[in-house]
Amino acid sequence: MSEKKMVRRSVAIALGIVCIILVAALGVVTFMGYSPTATNSVSSLQSKINQLQTWLDGNKTLLSQTQTWLNGNVTDYETQISSLNARITQLQTWLDGNITAYNSLQSTHTNYVNDHHHSDEEYNSLQGIVNLQDSTVWVNAQTQSQPAGGFGFAHTTWTESASYAGYVTVYIASATTTIYVDLIYSSHGVQYTKEVNVGTMGTAVFPVLPATITIEVGNRDLVLGSTETVTITYYY
Repeated sequence: MSEKKMVRRSVAIALGIVCIILVAALGVVTFMGYSPTATNSVSSLQSKINQLQTWLDGNKTLLSQTQTWLNGNVTDYETQISSLNARITQLQTWLDGNITAYNSLQSTHTNYVNDHHHSDEEYNSLQGIVNLQDSTVWVNAQTQSQPAGGFGFAHTTWTESASYAGYVTVYIASATTTIYVDLIYSSHGVQYTKEVNVGTMGTAVFPVLPATITIEVGNRDLVLGSTETVTITYYY
């Protein structure tokens, strides 16, 4: 029994030595089989790290150049903005001044319109005066008689007031003898006297200035008296 135990112990020791040798051999084989591949992997990784570092360094330079360009453009834009703001301030001042001037002119215009406002009726009346479209009948189909006498002694006189420059018409109708018409006034340094023979029917026309107007209708016949119808109209 003792010898068997010894044999068994020897076998166990031998087996242990064999296992150690196998483990050692396996480690050598493993080292011999995988170490070159690991070295190649590290080298490749280092190469990639170097490439990445180069790329980073290049982009860092580009970023620095871009930053410098941006800083320059920001300064330029800030200068332009400052100039534009100054221009805007000048334009606003100019605009404010013109608005003030416009408001002043508008106020002046409104006051003028209020002071010189005319109704349509007044305007049309003034327009009619300018164009001599208005008229006033001073004597309307009035029958007059003068005795014989002539030479200005036998006449009828009317005195009227003309406010505007214009003209006067004297219409004679149904006269029994030859009739004359005189018109007399003094205005603006003008002494006006004119006589027109109209016969037994006709119209005498006289230009007038603003003045007191004297109109005479007379009978020239030395023997016969006269009866006539007189209409006097003032146009202005």
